[in-house]
Amino acid sequence: MGRIKWRVRDIPRRLYNNFSYRYNYFKICIKSLMYNHHLNQSYVSDVCMEPIFWFVDNFTHLLGPFFVIGVACLTSAVVFISYWIGLPYWWEKSPEITVILVIVGNWLLLNVVFHYYMAVVTPPGHPPEGELIVEAVSICKKCIAPKPPRTHHCSVCNRCILAMDHHCPGTTGMITYNLVIFSWNI
Repeated sequence: MGRIKWRVRDIPRRLYNNFSYRYNYFKICIKSLMYNHHLNQSYVSDVCMEPIFWFVDNFTHLLGPFFVIGVACLTSAVVFISYWIGLPYWWEKSPEITVILVIVGNWLLLNVVFHYYMAVVTPPGHPPEGELIVEAVSICKKCIAPKPPRTHHCSVCNRCILAMDHHCPGTTGMITYNLVIFSWNI
C-alpha cells in the first residue's frame, strides 16, 4: 500500500500567483483602454452612462404614469387614514386642537396637491436651437445637435432635454417649478 502526500504548502502560493496574474492582466487592460490621447473624462462618462440612457429612452413612458398614480394613491391613503383614525382619536382628547390640526393639515394637503400638479405639468427645459453652445459635451445621435452637459434625448418628448429627470415629477419637476417661481421673483 502506498502513502499519499498532500502538498498543502503549494496551494496558497498557487492561489496567490493566479490572483496576481489576473490582477496585473486587468490593470494592463484598463490602462490600454484609458490612457491614450483620444479619450477624455467626458467621453468616458458618456460611454458609462449609455446603458442608463438606453433604459430611460425605452422605459420612461411606462414609469411616468405609474409614479403619478402611485403618488396619488399614497397621498389619498394617508388622508383617508388620518380622517378615519386620527380625527376621532384627537377629537376625544381635545376638540380645539383637532380643529387646528384639521385646518393646518388641509392647508398642507392643498399645498402638496398644488405643487405636485405644477411639477407634473411644468414643461422641461431644452437646449436653445440654432445657437452656439460653448459647453457642449457631445452630439446627440438622434437630434444630430450639440448636447450640453446633463442633457439627454428623451424618447417621450422626442427632443433633447436639460437635466434628463423631468419625467419624475416628484423630484425634478418640483425643482423646475421652484426655478420658474424664482425667475419670476427676480
